[in-house]
Amino acid sequence: MQEEPDKSYMLIGVWKLVNITNRDAEGNILRSSYGPRKMGLITFNDDHRMMVVISDGREHLPSRREREYSSYAGTYRFDGTTLVTRVDCSTVPDRMGTDQVRPARLDGVWLILTAPPAEIEGVINYRDLTWEKIH
Repeated sequence: MQEEPDKSYMLIGVWKLVNITNRDAEGNILRSSYGPRKMGLITFNDDHRMMVVISDGREHLPSRREREYSSYAGTYRFDGTTLVTRVDCSTVPDRMGTDQVRPARLDGVWLILTAPPAEIEGVINYRDLTWEKIH
């Protein structure tokens, strides 16, 4: 079996979160993860280390709603279509030691990552996260 070429150099830099699009199984648009003022950064360095943080950026949340927040870091590899991060620190303990696999697509200054399906408020969400390279 032939190993995929390393294209990690294509990701090196800092990217800011531009949008998260959530869809249901039929393709209908759902409420976006992390609220209407989401914020996030993802950094890739040339030592194959990455870190990502995403949060609901609103100052005040509606009553009874918890602030959505997630972060993790680890080593990464990228073959041009798939980003794989081996997690070695995380706000979600179940991610520790796992490979987080994200189909990825580069489009100019944009990086679109597809997150695994997640159940949110009883509905399976299919999510694309769009990042813009800023440095």
